[in-house]
Amino acid sequence: MNFMLNKKLKIITPSIRKRSFDNIEHSVSNIEFKGKKTVFVGISGGQASGKKQISQYFHKHIKRSDTICEMSFFKPGEKERNISKEDEYLIKDYDYYSKERRLYLIDICDPDSYDYEAFYQTLKKLSEGHKVKIPYFDEEKCKFDNEKDKIIDPIQTPLIIIDGYFIFRNQKIRDFLNLKIYKEVEDDVRLSRLVLREEKYLKNNFDAYQIYFGIYERFYKISYDEYISTYKKMANILLPDYCVTEDNELEGDETLELLLSNLTYLSKRE
Repeated sequence: MNFMLNKKLKIITPSIRKRSFDNIEHSVSNIEFKGKKTVFVGISGGQASGKKQISQYFHKHIKRSDTICEMSFFKPGEKERNISKEDEYLIKDYDYYSKERRLYLIDICDPDSYDYEAFYQTLKKLSEGHKVKIPYFDEEKCKFDNEKDKIIDPIQTPLIIIDGYFIFRNQKIRDFLNLKIYKEVEDDVRLSRLVLREEKYLKNNFDAYQIYFGIYERFYKISYDEYISTYKKMANILLPDYCVTEDNELEGDETLELLLSNLTYLSKRE
C-alpha cells in the first residue's frame, strides 16, 4: 500500500540525508498491514538514546496516535538476579545510594525482567479493536503508579508508537510492528546522558559514582552489546542522534519531519 510523501522537504547533506529519506520512503510505502486497522511503530535503541523523546514527539504531533512503553510490562524483583561474587558490592546496603534504586537499574538491563506475554496479549487486543489498560511505571520512584494508568482505544488512536530496549529481540512483539525504527547513539553520548540522569541520586558522592559506573560496566554495557545493538539489523530505519529540546520540540531536523509526515498519513488510513 503506497502513501503520498512530502516532496517539499529539502535535502541539506545528500551523502547522509538522501539515504535516510529514500529509506523512509521505501519502508513506509512497502508496509504490509495484513488486514490490521491498527498501525504499530516500534522505536528501539540503547539506554538514554532518546527513544521516549522521539516517541512523545510523534505522539504530540499526530492526533490519532498513542504510546506504549516497554516499562509498562516491567517485573521488578520477580526473578533471580545473576550477580557474581565479584559484583556483590553493587547490591550491598549503602546509606548514600538507595539499594532499591540500584536493583532497579540492574533489572531493567535484563530482558527476563519484562512480561512479554502480557505485552503480546495487549498488542493482540489492540489489533482486534479492543480497548486496553496500560500500566504506568514511575521510573523515578521505581514502582508502578496505578493512578497514572491509561486506556488506549485503537478506534480513536489507530497509530500506536512503542518504545523499548528489547522490542526487536522478542519475535512475538517484533512481528506486530509495521515499522521498526532504531535510534543510534554513540556509547559515550549515552553514558554522559545516563550519568546526568542519575546525578540527583548520586548526590556528588564519589563512592556512589563508583558503584554506578560498576553497574554500567557490568550490566548496561553488556545488555546493550548482547540484547539491543545486535537487533538493530531488524529495523527498517536507522536514525542517528537528533537534538530535541527539553520540551520535546524538534529543532528543525528534516529527516524526522519527513518521518513525521509519513506517520501522519499512516494514522489516517481507514
